[in-house]
Amino acid sequence: MQKCIDLEIGQGFLVLMDKINNSWRRLIISDTHLGSAYAKEAELFHMLCEEEFDELILAGDILEFLRKPKFTSMTKKIINIVNSKPKKVIYIVGNHDDALESFIGQSIFSIKFVREYEFIHYNRKFRIQHGDQYDTGVVKWRYTIEFISFIQNMIERVFKVDLTTWWAKRQTKKRKLKRIWDLVKWNNAADVFIMGHTHNPEVLIWVDKNESIKTYVNTGDWVDNCTYVTVKNGAVRLRKYDHSF
Repeated sequence: MQKCIDLEIGQGFLVLMDKINNSWRRLIISDTHLGSAYAKEAELFHMLCEEEFDELILAGDILEFLRKPKFTSMTKKIINIVNSKPKKVIYIVGNHDDALESFIGQSIFSIKFVREYEFIHYNRKFRIQHGDQYDTGVVKWRYTIEFISFIQNMIERVFKVDLTTWWAKRQTKKRKLKRIWDLVKWNNAADVFIMGHTHNPEVLIWVDKNESIKTYVNTGDWVDNCTYVTVKNGAVRLRKYDHSF
C-alpha cells in the first residue's frame, strides 16, 4: 500500500513539474559583458524591466572579468533585478566570467551556477551552453588572451574604439556554415541547442533524417546587437530590443 502511495505522489510531482516547464516563460541572454567599456547596460536594464519571465538563463560572459571591469550604478540595478524578479536564475559560466568557475554546481542567493543547462519544454529537449568550449587555437591560451584583453581594454577606454564588436564581426565573416553543422552534430541529442559567445544572433531550423524538427539559436550580445531569446508555449523566439531613450 505504501509503495502505491509513493508512486502516486511521484507521478503527481512529475505531472506538476511538466506543467511548470510548459507554463513558465524563459528569458535567455548572454554576452552582456557588464563592466566593459561598451556594454549596453541601460538597454539591458529596461528590457529586463519590461519583459515578463519566470526563469532567467544567463548564458555566459555576463560579467566582464577577463578585462579590468568598471561597474556602475546601472550595473547594480541590473544585479538587483536579476536577484529579485525571476523565480529561478541559471548562470552558465563563460570564458570572460570564468572567475566564477569555483561556484559551478552551487547556488548563491537565487542564482545557480552551471557549465551547461538542459530542460524539457513541450516534449522537446533544450540544451544551453555558452559556446567557448568549441574554440580552438590561440583563444585557448589563457595568459596570452589575458594580456591581449588588457591591451584591448586600454585601447577601448582611451581611444573610444569598440574592438569587441569589430573582432566578433571579423570572426563571423571567417566562419562558414559548416561550423554551425559541427555544433549541431556535437549536440544532436538536443532538439533545441542555444548558445552565445560569437555575438552573432542567428537561428537555423531544419528537419533531420528522422523527421524531427531541430533548432539552433545564437543569443547574440549586449555590446552591439541587444538581442535575447524567449521560450514560451512551445515557441522559441530570437528578439531584438529597440528602445529610444
